[in-house]
Amino acid sequence: MIFFTVSVAILTTSVVLIVLKHIYDYFRDPKALRRFPGMTILAPFTNIPTMYYAALGKKFKKFHEAHERLGPIVRVGPNSVSFNSAVGFKDIYGHGSQVRKGEFYDVLAGSHRHLADVADRDEHARKRRVLAGAYSQTGLERWEHIVADRTAALIKQYDRLCGEPQYHPTLHAGRRLKDKHLDGYINHRHWMILFSEDAIAQIGMTADLKLLEAGHDVVTIRDTNGKERRFSYREVLWRSHVIQTSFVWSPRWFKFLAYLTSWHPYWADNTNFTHLCVHLVQRRLAQYQAGQEMNDFFSYIFEDKKGKPNMYPIGEMVAECSIMLNAGSDTTGIALTNVLYWLLKNKYCFFKLRAELDSVLDRDEAVAAYDKVKHLPYLRACLDESLRLTPPNTMSVSRLTPPQGMEIMGHWIPGHTTVHSPPYTMHRDPQAFPEPEVYNPDRWLAPNAKDLQPHFITFSGGARGCIGRNITYLEQTLALASLVHRYDFELLSEDFVLDQKEALTCSPGDMPVKISRRVFPVVD
Repeated sequence: MIFFTVSVAILTTSVVLIVLKHIYDYFRDPKALRRFPGMTILAPFTNIPTMYYAALGKKFKKFHEAHERLGPIVRVGPNSVSFNSAVGFKDIYGHGSQVRKGEFYDVLAGSHRHLADVADRDEHARKRRVLAGAYSQTGLERWEHIVADRTAALIKQYDRLCGEPQYHPTLHAGRRLKDKHLDGYINHRHWMILFSEDAIAQIGMTADLKLLEAGHDVVTIRDTNGKERRFSYREVLWRSHVIQTSFVWSPRWFKFLAYLTSWHPYWADNTNFTHLCVHLVQRRLAQYQAGQEMNDFFSYIFEDKKGKPNMYPIGEMVAECSIMLNAGSDTTGIALTNVLYWLLKNKYCFFKLRAELDSVLDRDEAVAAYDKVKHLPYLRACLDESLRLTPPNTMSVSRLTPPQGMEIMGHWIPGHTTVHSPPYTMHRDPQAFPEPEVYNPDRWLAPNAKDLQPHFITFSGGARGCIGRNITYLEQTLALASLVHRYDFELLSEDFVLDQKEALTCSPGDMPVKISRRVFPVVD
């Protein structure tokens, strides 16, 4: 009894001291951040509000509401400020900015850094030089046949499903539509994820997973101890994101909170995804050491363009595999789900796109030829407008101001302050995008369309902008063109709203659609 009483007293005293310290720091205001309005009453004192909304998957919505209510600069944590402005974005992420990767990346980084989380500038430059050729626009011809092959596999499945309609619930944290009669529907989101996973595994490591043929993404591997593991690629990736982003917004407490919740099965999902990466790296490395020549992403990691070995340690290879299989699959699958949703909610846009495709594609062309569709202006506008309204990455990519501080939007921000610009909110600036909630691809074809680019931050910007944008545009262009040209789609109802939930990416929920082969008009 005495032990229990003493323990409670110590815990209570610790909590009170922590609260008092936060209050003291707020009023002492050493960085003069009190001049910026807080997202909530508690946000200037603690990161708990951000963590709470992150755990709900709605942090991006809360940030957006705060900016709408409070203005372009909002304090979202004791040491964290959000800037909703093209000027602020350029100050933070533009070329020449002195910011570094935020503590967010330090907390989540493994034993070796990959291109997305490496903080050191020289190390980032080295990695980008190695990988630039694989991701370049001129290098796309290396991957076009793979994307076309995976699109053909997708078309084969959709042709079959036209004759045997069925609903495929996604393995996505139990978020299933249970209140509707779904006979005759397929889950479009499920197939877009399979398509993107298949494509990036093949492009990256010549790993022919054939998930589209199987109709699911359950993989079977053996870990380094020889134990067989069987799990869903997407499931373990998503759930590891959920558990990480619930705590990562309080970097100093992350390890402690992870320890307290180590019993949670989502941490095991994070481990399983690592095992998948190790398994694929070991297999690809064995092929390379056996002298097999493969034209894939990893060939750039093994050797430079002159054939000289890069001497990457295996831990660094696993890290690069991880970000490739993660961002390279998740974002493309999300984007392809969202764009069809917006087109079906705006049928005029759907049929306008179809007319553009019909002008260059033959009726019996199941898989669109990339050379025919890659420069179609309305097709690209449809993709960009969807990426604006529902960017796969709604998360504010955090940066840390340099020790000496810096000026952002005309405000001096002291050193070691977390700063960021939220894509979801930036893309809803009515000054840049009139009627921001309206899906309007034509805005990207207007005479002033170039003026929109500083406000379009789906791929971030500056030296650390997304290196994979060319590949995802290739995949999205081929898949969307082929689907819209070949099929008719129907949503569950006219008032159906596609749910969006944020972890490291912002993922749509299930998307039931009826699908049928398009009937072309008879030509005399």
